[in-house]
Amino acid sequence: MTRSLLLRALVVVSLGLAPAARSAPDACGGVKLEAGAIRLGKPLTDAFVKTADGKACLGDVVKEVERNRLVRAVTVAAIVSDAERASGKGLDAAKAVAAALVDAGLPKNRVFSLAPAPQRTDVPGLSLRYVERAPEDVVARVAAAGGSVFLGADERALKPAEPGMPVLVNELVKTGPNARATIAMKDGSTVEVKPESTIKLAVMQFPAGGERQVKIEILGGGIVADVKKATQLGRFEASTRVAVASVRGTQFRLGVSEDSGARLETLEGVVGVAPANDPSATPVEVSAGQGTLVSAEGKVEPPSALPAEPVPTAPLKGALGADARLDWQAVTGATSYRVELARDPDFLVDAKSASTEATTLSWPEALAKGKWFWRVTAVDAKGFSGPSSKIYAFTVGK
Repeated sequence: MTRSLLLRALVVVSLGLAPAARSAPDACGGVKLEAGAIRLGKPLTDAFVKTADGKACLGDVVKEVERNRLVRAVTVAAIVSDAERASGKGLDAAKAVAAALVDAGLPKNRVFSLAPAPQRTDVPGLSLRYVERAPEDVVARVAAAGGSVFLGADERALKPAEPGMPVLVNELVKTGPNARATIAMKDGSTVEVKPESTIKLAVMQFPAGGERQVKIEILGGGIVADVKKATQLGRFEASTRVAVASVRGTQFRLGVSEDSGARLETLEGVVGVAPANDPSATPVEVSAGQGTLVSAEGKVEPPSALPAEPVPTAPLKGALGADARLDWQAVTGATSYRVELARDPDFLVDAKSASTEATTLSWPEALAKGKWFWRVTAVDAKGFSGPSSKIYAFTVGK
């Protein structure tokens, strides 16, 4: 992904700021998370949550809490008279709603119930309150997502991701086929998670006036990173099972290779790569326009040149021909080419890809009417990909 595309993706979020309060029409008559309170459009009672509508309502509450992702705990508070508090009636009602929230999908260790002494301004009845992480603790968010993208603490907890969602330390980001996500960090660095990839944000520290400390573990697939320059003491590492790539500021790709090794491609600047099983090894410097392979045993190959950027020749604008043919100039040393299509220039919407050994490709399936964007990337015999071509657009149908 080029720097201009990454910058376009960043426009959708503002890091370090709490997401705006949001409402959703639902079985509750509306759910709104605002200033520590979960406000519903219908009265909340222990009887209501036992009905079909009540269960559906709490299901929608759980969905809104999961979308917020900063919520650490939800409390059901029963504001009742002193007599009802003394008899335990108020607490029993709160516990019933808390249990219903757990049944609806909230983890049990995040749901609490209580019957506090009423304050003068309290409204009698049951209410939902929440506690969330401080906005300044959010150092990364989903800047853009296309296709099947998921976030979660582990594989069992993965949930669909949306632009603007915070990405927390030690969380997984997972993408499906032809899906990708861009994670924007507090210092302006971005990480694109490529299709069919899983990464873990193991370390994300951006202390005020301090040194950035970031570590990304690539569990499968790969990433494209655009790292803002930092001082000598700042650290940005991306690792696979066999390799660790360290940078202060550059653009690079790193991923798991077909033989369970690792593949690094440097697009800008210099990347130091070392075997993960030997922390004392001197990193091999891989400069812009070079790539290297790391074997499954941790051996780092000498860097070699990446293929050049292809030059598309047709279509550069206007309508796609009846044969759906895309053409580009040959690249020296390329053994195949990867062609990508999408409905947007960030290749997030209806993204598709195909590979060919020729310098032309007739798209193998019918394309929906409208505007499409395309680019092509050269791949050499070692599997190294060079920079992608410029992006062009064409139309299908009228």
